[in-house]
This record gives sequence, C-alpha cells and structure tokens, in this order.
Amino acid sequence: MQKTILSLTIGLIFLLGVSVGVSACQPKSDALSEANEAKNTEQVNKQASLEKSATKTTTATDSALDAKTCLALSKSMGKVDNSSKIDAIYAIQKQLTACLPTASNAEVLNLLKDYQAMYKRFLWQETDISDSEFDQDFFDVMNALEEGEKVAEEKLNNLSPRVRYLIGLIQNDADVRVYNLGEGYYAFNHDLKAMADIFTPYLRQDQKAFIQRMAKDNQDIFLSDAAITTSFEELVERAVFWEDYITRYPNGYAVQDAKMLLDSYRYYLFFGSDNTGWTDDDIREFLEPEYKQTMVALTKRPNSILAKDAKNYLNFMALSDSERQQLYPAPSTDEDGDGMHYRSMTYYRLNQAMQIPSIWHTEGDNRECLEGLFCQDIVELL
Repeated sequence: MQKTILSLTIGLIFLLGVSVGVSACQPKSDALSEANEAKNTEQVNKQASLEKSATKTTTATDSALDAKTCLALSKSMGKVDNSSKIDAIYAIQKQLTACLPTASNAEVLNLLKDYQAMYKRFLWQETDISDSEFDQDFFDVMNALEEGEKVAEEKLNNLSPRVRYLIGLIQNDADVRVYNLGEGYYAFNHDLKAMADIFTPYLRQDQKAFIQRMAKDNQDIFLSDAAITTSFEELVERAVFWEDYITRYPNGYAVQDAKMLLDSYRYYLFFGSDNTGWTDDDIREFLEPEYKQTMVALTKRPNSILAKDAKNYLNFMALSDSERQQLYPAPSTDEDGDGMHYRSMTYYRLNQAMQIPSIWHTEGDNRECLEGLFCQDIVELL
C-alpha cells in the first residue's frame, strides 16, 4: 500500500513538474514575439520617416527648380521675335505648366504680360499694316483664310517666307488667327482665349474675370473704318458686364481700367461712331425695333448708371426742337466760328443731356483697352 501511494506521489510530482516547466517557458516565447514585433514596427516607422523626409526633400527640390524655371522664363520670352519658330513658344508653354502652380500672384501676372508681348513680337510683320503700296496677294490670301476658303497657291508663293510660315500655322490650327484691321488691311493675332486659359487658373477670381472678358471682347477689332463692328445688343452686354464687375469688385483688379471701359462703351452705346448710328440723324427714331426694346430693358436695371443713361436718352429722343433748345441750348457757331451743322448741334445737345465722358476729350486718358488682355499706356504701344 505504501509503495502504491509512493508511486502515485512520484507520478503526480513528475506531472506537476512537467506542467510547471511548460508554464515557465511560455512567457519567454511571448516576450520574444513581442520584441520581434516591436523591432519590426520600429523598422517600419523608421523607413516611413525616411520616405517622408525624402518626399519633403524632393518636393522642396522640385519647388526650387520650378521657381528657378519661372525666373528664367521672362528672359526666354524676351528672346522670341519675328524670326523665331513656334517650337520656341511651345517650349515656353511646357515650362509654364511646371512653374505657374508655384508662382506668386504677381509673378503669374508678370509672366502673362511677358507672354502677350512675346507673341506680339512673334507675329509682327511690317507688311501687315504698312502704308506702302497695297499688297493684293497678301489681302487675297488673308481674306480667303478669314472666310474659310481655299488659299490660292500662286498667291501664297508670292508672299515672303515669314508670312507663308505664319499662314501655315493658321492652316495647321496653331494659336494664330487672321486679324482684320479694316480698310483692306490684315495682320496676324494670337488666340486671346487660348492665351488666357494658360494663366487664369492661377489668378484670383477678380483677375480671372477681367482677363477672360478682355480675351472675349478683344479677339477681333472693335472699330473698323470708323464703324463699330459689334451688334447693338453685344455693345449693351459689354457695358453691363463692366458695370457689374465694378459693383462686384469695387477694389478688384484694374478697377480703374474697368471704369474706363464702362465709360467707353457708354459713349459708343449712346453716341455711336462716325460710321455707326443706332438712330436717325435727329435722334428721334431707332433704326431697328429691337434697339428700342433693348434700351427700354436697360432702364429697369436697379442702382445702375446705365439705367439712368437709358432714361435720359429716351427722354431726349421724345423732346421737340424747341424743348431741346430750351433745356440744352446750343451755339449757332462752332469753335472755329463756322456755322454749326444741324447734326452737330443735335449731338452737342445730346452731350449736355447725357453727361458721359467723351472718349475724344478725356484729359490724361492715355490708355488703350480695346486690344489684348490688359489696358496699356498708349505711349508703350508706339
């Protein structure tokens, strides 16, 4: 019996010993696993940190390169002239896509002005607007391009190599357009919308609105042979845009130029031009019924100087001769002492009634706003 108990006791001790041994070894295995996991985590974190640091370094390097590219672009643009090829401009466009996202607002505007000046030099041809003997072949080719007709090869071959090159760009849908100057003269012009589209994504909203509108309105010439080339409705739309722009952005980009544009379009809207009128010579009847409808609609604009102008204009049209003379007396002679023509007298009175700054007699007004994407000092254009 004692032997049996002793055997059982020894067996139990053996079993307990094995169990205890197993329990004692288990924490060492867990500790090792946790240590390995911690080591792996540390390595992963270290690698991520290195990658993040490398990314920052790469980004900083890229930004530095883009900034350097932007600084060099103005010089590159300055080298492009009317002997350059379009590939030079394409190379500059490619560099612009790299640097514009990192450029400051002032840098973007300066680059746009440099780009416009560059394209003007690139397209300049003395033949286009020369006062020398009229070039019939040049006129015929440019007129055909403007009308979308086939260009006569024999006439094209009579033109200078540079002109043929520029015409080839038009035919191949490059950003070059025919520009009709009127009176039988043509020039080459850049697609202003295509130019604006490169830069406007990186400008403030007020700048973007200004430049996009200039690109739209100045794509073609406004005055040709002393005639207004736009419709009456479009002229009203332009004036309305600039009035709204000034209201929306009272301290916005080039707001003084916007005011000048508004006054210019106000003048052409109510006074016409030498070869364009919206009414009869007496300013009593509109030449087209829709002109009156548009003018009446304009009177309903709230808080609008254009609405006030339209009301004054319609009121003036309704006055009799005696009423006009009484309200807006006109001298019988002009500044030279000659008898004033009846039509001149009518417009003299209209000027008193409307009180719109004249585009011909504005002191200190030396800005050209009907060409390109910016208003420029006229002396800079000479």
